[in-house]
Amino acid sequence: MDRCTRPTRLERMAFHDSCTANGLDAAAPLLADLFHLLYAYTYRWGSEKELSPKARLVWAYLLDGLQDNGQFAALHHLCRGEDSAAMEAARTVRQALSEAVQGIDRAAGGLLPVLERLTRRHDTAAERLYHLVRDAQADPAKTPEALRAAAETASTAEQIRAVSGMIRDKLRKRQVETEAAVHTALQQGMDAASLARYVRRCWGDGTSENAAQQAAHDREMLDRVKSNEMLLGVTRQLGRMKEMLSELRKNDYAHGRGEKYSIMRGRDLKNLLSGELALLASPATTPLFLRKYNAKGLLQYAKRERVHKGHGGIIVCLDESGSTKGENAEWGKALALAVQDSCAHEGRKFALVHFSGAGQIRTDRFLPGQYTSADLLSAAEHFFDGGTDFETPIREALRLINEEEFEDADILFITDGRRSISDELAEQLRDAIQDARCSVVGLLLDADDPGMTFSLDKFCEKICRVSEMEREEMEKSILN
Repeated sequence: MDRCTRPTRLERMAFHDSCTANGLDAAAPLLADLFHLLYAYTYRWGSEKELSPKARLVWAYLLDGLQDNGQFAALHHLCRGEDSAAMEAARTVRQALSEAVQGIDRAAGGLLPVLERLTRRHDTAAERLYHLVRDAQADPAKTPEALRAAAETASTAEQIRAVSGMIRDKLRKRQVETEAAVHTALQQGMDAASLARYVRRCWGDGTSENAAQQAAHDREMLDRVKSNEMLLGVTRQLGRMKEMLSELRKNDYAHGRGEKYSIMRGRDLKNLLSGELALLASPATTPLFLRKYNAKGLLQYAKRERVHKGHGGIIVCLDESGSTKGENAEWGKALALAVQDSCAHEGRKFALVHFSGAGQIRTDRFLPGQYTSADLLSAAEHFFDGGTDFETPIREALRLINEEEFEDADILFITDGRRSISDELAEQLRDAIQDARCSVVGLLLDADDPGMTFSLDKFCEKICRVSEMEREEMEKSILN
């Protein structure tokens, strides 16, 4: 066979589902091997006796080069158990290696057909020798014929070793070019895998009924993100922030009290049945656990617990003026949606007020359990690209507090501050904010103009300046 690896049945299912969703040929040997090496927690190699000459010499040479590269371990860590990331990385690496593969094929191409013919001849001679030896044991007169067959088999084996050595010599001469191609391919694979992971983490809806539907949804979302430059930047930033939030939550203490009254399906890791956790004990069953987790199909206890009132909601006023376009807009939007994710995790209300010039305003409400991933995606894609008006978004935030269900919310104002307001208007807004009994935190995107005057500091309880703090440090401060 042309495949060097031996995947488990679950791994084959994941590969076929991903190929179908991505419109790829599931019979492509190099793609299948790359996917298995990246997706499997523990990968297995096929027996050399089962491999075709090309797989045994060419594909194995290329795959060994991939594994010997220092970046492979990091890429495998990103992709293991993540079918969308593994497939995106595998197809990217294969495409990046296409020129190197062609060069390897040219180097070994003239000798491979010879080696295949010799291998078939050897297999035929070995089978004939087996029967002749068995017959010679019963009839000694057939011993000379068996000896001639043995000599022919040995001669063919020697020719196979010689031709194989010639192919390996040709491949060694291309080692420098191959290593450079592998290095570049793995770098591109890292970028592709990271983006695929972020897309699933940011825009996965979790409602797909099976793995095939999940793979199709991931492909659709990935194509949509790649076609929108703004959304692509937001996804990269938001995905990184969500992974940071996930790490922070691992250190949180969660009480496990409550009356167990039923068994249900879901993916709440705190309440899983021990039989489901047992799937994590073996690398062979870990992919099954992950598939059930993605499909919300793990058996868990349902509990009656006392309801605890959490913190108040949050309203983020996000500046979408033309002056923020680019990295500031992407980072600001990602931070706003990361705050939304934190609110959703704690059952808190969240509103995102997009603003730009006078009259340019849009409010997205994210109440617990009353929104979908499509709503989040729509908020992420929106961008006014106009002027700047501070009064309108503050008035809108106060209206949400006074007239809607955000009476206990605080306000986070994200802007590059390129607009001033009069002292009279600032006094009016400060009085309105005090009447609403809310706090306002200003986040100033002033990396390009450190120390700039911020007109909203007249009524902001706290000002965070990007110029004075590393962005990752600021993210942790706000999200914590």
